[in-house]
Amino acid sequence: MSLGKNIRKKRIALGISQQKLADAMGYRNRSSITRIEKDASPVTGEQLQQLAQILHTTVGYLANDEPENDLPKGIIVPDPSVLNPPERRKRKQRCVAVILAGGMKHMNVAGIPFQFVTVREKPVILYTMEAFQRHPQIDGIVAVCLNGWEDYLSAYAEKEGITKLLGIVHGGSSGVTSLRNAVEWLTASADVWDVLIVQDGTSPFVDPETVSNAIRCCRQYGSAVTFERMDPVTPFLLNGSDPEKGLSHLPAERLINVKSPECYNFGFLRQAFYDADRIGLPCDETICAVFLYHLGRELRFCEGHPRNYRVVSAEDLKVMEALL
Repeated sequence: MSLGKNIRKKRIALGISQQKLADAMGYRNRSSITRIEKDASPVTGEQLQQLAQILHTTVGYLANDEPENDLPKGIIVPDPSVLNPPERRKRKQRCVAVILAGGMKHMNVAGIPFQFVTVREKPVILYTMEAFQRHPQIDGIVAVCLNGWEDYLSAYAEKEGITKLLGIVHGGSSGVTSLRNAVEWLTASADVWDVLIVQDGTSPFVDPETVSNAIRCCRQYGSAVTFERMDPVTPFLLNGSDPEKGLSHLPAERLINVKSPECYNFGFLRQAFYDADRIGLPCDETICAVFLYHLGRELRFCEGHPRNYRVVSAEDLKVMEALL
């Protein structure tokens, strides 16, 4: 195919409109993209590299139909201010919190998932939503909810004044498929440079500084995975399934525990799911960072607050009650 047809093919696959691509390129309107896709306007080498970066592909694929085996690692729009100057944007870069509450792995003795167990007359997930409702950088909230609990969550959100709630989306079979449902739901309104803050619904004590740091890191690098350092341990790794075959020692100071929130550019996630489908990689991981690691994506990490723990047991509920 021609250069213009390849650009159009990638743009449509990512769900990016001509106007959004024009904005990212710094053009005044979409007519410039229309001419490029019709091969009616020349493209400089610099513009071609920029298009390849935005569309998360290679120059070789766009120009010469070369295979995309060696996709560049990183983000689709590494820094919106570089590819899309603020004065040419139609709106600011948005930050949307995606709160995952679609799982039923952890339940109390009554069979209620812990994200919906009430503490002081409010379910755990409401405390998580309130943390993002209060945060000044958060423009909207999308809740990914376990099927059958949507009305319950909607009623509590309205009662407690969660005005930033954009919608409630059905959960999937894993954390990553639930996130994918949210990404697909946001496709009609999100831009490639928007930041998605992915938060576990059972982690109600996420602090504002952790969220702010993750957003800052994501805006700079395209991803930000929160972690905490492991408690002092003496870790060994089995060399195979038989301990008698030997062990490998792991340096404890280099071990970290990945937690929520995770932050990613919207376009980065959308392209990741597209590439996963293309190579047949399942979306069955609980943590998005693990899914992206298997996909070969480059990730950035930022340290979070140790108080940001998950409420997934009766003991956790007692601690939560004491901290409130």
